[in-house]
Amino acid sequence: MLETMRKEISQDIKKAYETGKMSASEIKDIVENAVSKVVESAKDGVADINNIAKEAVEATVTELKSTGGETKEHIQAAVSGAVDGISKNSKEIIDDIDKELLKTKYRLLEKKEELSAQLKDALNGAKEAASTFSEKTKDDIEDVVTETKLKSAEVLGLMKETIKHSVKVIIDEGKDVEQKVAHIAQEATENALSVGRFSAKKAKEVSIHVLLATIEAAEEIDEKIEEATKGAIEGTKQGVLTTIKKAKTKFAETKGEVEEEVKQTIKDLEDIEEDFTEALRKTADKVGSTARGVIHEYIDKAKESASHMASDIKEGAEEAISEAIDYLKEKGSQVAYSAKEKALEGAEVAKEEVIELAEKMVKIAKGAFAGMVEGAKKSIKDKEA
Repeated sequence: MLETMRKEISQDIKKAYETGKMSASEIKDIVENAVSKVVESAKDGVADINNIAKEAVEATVTELKSTGGETKEHIQAAVSGAVDGISKNSKEIIDDIDKELLKTKYRLLEKKEELSAQLKDALNGAKEAASTFSEKTKDDIEDVVTETKLKSAEVLGLMKETIKHSVKVIIDEGKDVEQKVAHIAQEATENALSVGRFSAKKAKEVSIHVLLATIEAAEEIDEKIEEATKGAIEGTKQGVLTTIKKAKTKFAETKGEVEEEVKQTIKDLEDIEEDFTEALRKTADKVGSTARGVIHEYIDKAKESASHMASDIKEGAEEAISEAIDYLKEKGSQVAYSAKEKALEGAEVAKEEVIELAEKMVKIAKGAFAGMVEGAKKSIKDKEA
């Protein structure tokens, strides 16, 4: 094959020289065509790339010397032709995959819209069923439906408005704003990340949505912006951390995961710390000066302190990665990482639904905060005893 390639390059360059077509672009085309044929015909797609490039450049420069055309421009054309010839087939395949991915993207958006519509209908149907039972059972069904909606708020396009309404209620009450907002942000983050496959990109996008919705709520009423921002950051961080811990537990307990999915999850976990910090930076670019100052201060502290924000995420991610690698080793798989992977924005949002979900979210946040306070009191009593 290599000898055939050398002959083809030599003959075509001679021909170009004799016909007065010896330009850099012609030389590049000659080398590229000859090289791509060798790569395409390589057995099982495995080619000695190093040797092919060496032989192609050597044959071209040798022939150029014989014609007196070994200028730097022509030599550069020979090298470019060899490189492009080797990568030509792969580039064409990548282009085809890109087109397929674009088609898949739009199919995915259509399916997400379909899922949202189906989920709304199913939940409405379940709620309608409540009317045929006693008051107690009716209340229980409606409560469960509300909880399910809250967990599916992102898919239903209700997440942003639900967070904003909930945060405004907490700010309006004016008590323990930072802590309660943190619980709301954590709940929203965990719910959104629990739907579908976990990825670093998804964690970043969800974090931005939750952070922005929380901060915007405070900025719209121009109250408790600093407290709301701190709560948003802490809650979102904890939501991401909880999701990472769940991934770790999954690797430790399950034995039926698809290896490629595990490898991709490892890559996502490696990116998670950087992506969370990037989410904070992007949020800072979209909010007012007070919130922006809080976010930048948080990021700066994270760089200095090993026990702060993103480093918590990094530590959790490293533990989950360790579990994933152990899983792959058990499967006898080589750990190879692939390259780097929008949360849905709701269209029309029913105000009544948002109020209902916000009431539930606020109730959960207050309950969590009350539990935290009681836990702290008990701890103090135990120490005093």
